[in-house]
Amino acid sequence: MTSASLHELHELQDWFLTVMTAPGGVERGAALAAGRHAWRLDEVVAHAHGAAPDTRMHIYANGYVLRLLDCLRADYPMLLEVMGEPLFTFFAKAYVWRHPSTSPSLYDLGAGFAAFLADSQGGLGADDGLLRLPIELARLERARTEAGRARGMERGGTVRSAIQHPLALMLGQDVTLSAPPCLRLLDLALPLLPFVDSLRGDGAVPPAPAPQRSYVGVTRMRYRVRAYALEAWQFHLLQALVEQDGRGTSSQQCVQRAAERTGQAADHLAVQMMLWLPTAAASGLVLAETFG
Repeated sequence: MTSASLHELHELQDWFLTVMTAPGGVERGAALAAGRHAWRLDEVVAHAHGAAPDTRMHIYANGYVLRLLDCLRADYPMLLEVMGEPLFTFFAKAYVWRHPSTSPSLYDLGAGFAAFLADSQGGLGADDGLLRLPIELARLERARTEAGRARGMERGGTVRSAIQHPLALMLGQDVTLSAPPCLRLLDLALPLLPFVDSLRGDGAVPPAPAPQRSYVGVTRMRYRVRAYALEAWQFHLLQALVEQDGRGTSSQQCVQRAAERTGQAADHLAVQMMLWLPTAAASGLVLAETFG
């Protein structure tokens, strides 16, 4: 293939992609492609079996969008159940058109869906529990997807000293803590986990919970993704670890940061951490590795 023909092939591929994926459908895509390449639809796509060029392109374009909508349904099953098929499809289609996929991986497709839902509601008040429910639910489901995809602790991740020798913390010894790569933390406007537990998958959606700030940690342990309710100090302690980007931090420093962010006494939080750390490590929320 000559360089000229290869260049023409690339232009044809770009034309086809523009027509098929442009927000607004084939008509909008054909207009954009014509302005970019000066080709009309009937000059590129032949009539075949009685089907006009625009009809044939509609088949491709609709199939493309439907495939992306299926991916979003798979990524957000609880949101689909809560919103219902028509409303979910309306927002999902608007999202696909507003944010066309630019990644070869479908994993990246739904990354901005929660933010898109939030933007669609404008200045939402903190007391709008019913309207905020889809946003927070989408955030939780995306966190679960990311925790399932990220590197977990199935290989090489161990829970050592903090569980085997909790007495050491009582004696004032320090522990080096780090956040698992699969940990995702959520600061939510609704107490979402009890609501999620009440979803039965039979179409009977419980009432939206009343607005109340809640904290959730999502992680993966032994290939199972779980979400845990956190207290404020636990959230901020884990957040301090996440901010270290995998680098180990002393437990005393984490307690100090949690105390600064919550306004609680560091001594009190140190006792709380001593009691909670073995459970947190066993749940995959934190890695407790070595004594200093």
